[in-house]
Amino acid sequence: MERITNKCLFLFSALTLLCCLSCGKLDYENKEFYKKELYIISGESTAATERTITSLEAYTFNDTLKILNDKYDVELIEDLKDGLVDVKFKIGIGGSLPADKDIVVKVAFDEETLSDFNVENNTAYAIPAATRYTVNAPRDELSKAFIVTIKKGSSSSSLIFSIPIKRAEIGVYAKYAFPLRIVEANESSLSRLYDNFMVANLIVDTDKIVNWSGFPIPELPEGRYHSARLQGNAGENTVNGLLYSYKYITRLSKDPKDKGQFMIWGTGVWSFEVFGMHSIGWMYNKLYLNNQVYGTYTMEPIAAGDPKFPMTTFRYSTIQNSSTDNTYDPKTKTLTLHYKNVIGADYTDVLTFVDDNLNIRDANTSSGPHNWEHVRQSGYTYWLPIDGK
Repeated sequence: MERITNKCLFLFSALTLLCCLSCGKLDYENKEFYKKELYIISGESTAATERTITSLEAYTFNDTLKILNDKYDVELIEDLKDGLVDVKFKIGIGGSLPADKDIVVKVAFDEETLSDFNVENNTAYAIPAATRYTVNAPRDELSKAFIVTIKKGSSSSSLIFSIPIKRAEIGVYAKYAFPLRIVEANESSLSRLYDNFMVANLIVDTDKIVNWSGFPIPELPEGRYHSARLQGNAGENTVNGLLYSYKYITRLSKDPKDKGQFMIWGTGVWSFEVFGMHSIGWMYNKLYLNNQVYGTYTMEPIAAGDPKFPMTTFRYSTIQNSSTDNTYDPKTKTLTLHYKNVIGADYTDVLTFVDDNLNIRDANTSSGPHNWEHVRQSGYTYWLPIDGK
């Protein structure tokens, strides 16, 4: 037994010594390696593999509806001021270390890629004439390329096209395309996968804001509202064949200091009746007027930590942000709400007032309320319809 043990120890020592002699100290230990390959990406892009962005929200002309009298007759004042939009690209070097010397990069319009894209997608995008934009980099007329310099100590540089936006030409910008390709560099090789990028179809539209001109803004009616967003998300809001497409709006409390503050029961795309008391978080937002002149409302999710609200606002992988551009139209009794960052996406919902019936229909789901008393028993302490008028 002792002979076997000694033999094993000898073999183990020999193998250890052999490994040490063959490997030695690793010659790349404590060193950082990177491959200097040039890439181009859009300032609007979210993924390195993305090579095309279309339908870019570029600019909005804000017209004004001026209220003329208490019958809500209006005068339309068009926004005719010129706008400006920047289409931004970033040219950079791969790896984790900055450039050790200036890198001069030539970037040119890629007409071949644009032509192929138009054929494959049945589009008619075109590169705008040079008179239709300005650019922050010099252009080499011989190579027809823009010269971008990545300075020593930096990892990237920007190429920015600034496009004036005119109201009279609002439909023109949808045809614009900026297909770019890195064609040459003095110090680094080009990425085979990420050497080109295209931005096309600049969306320029109009919106309307209301100027009440001192007329009292109508009180937001409490009750149930039909939700266009819930109606469009029937797959997640239907239980036993019934589509739950209502959102409810109640006052926040009877306290005078809370006058004009409301609760919206139901979040971006999910019904309060089906999911309102989900274990991940309740679905409610507070709504209140923020501008007496233009009639805009702030919608803010209930934050964690308020003892009068038993759970945080709905969260999955993201937390909803506040919005300040929500509006109510008294003629159509519609409320336009902008939900920001609901599981990483933005949603616009249009609520149409139905009636003042605040009765919750019990969807009989584990995540939904049975009635307002159930909401009260779960820890909600502000005003509820069970408190009476």
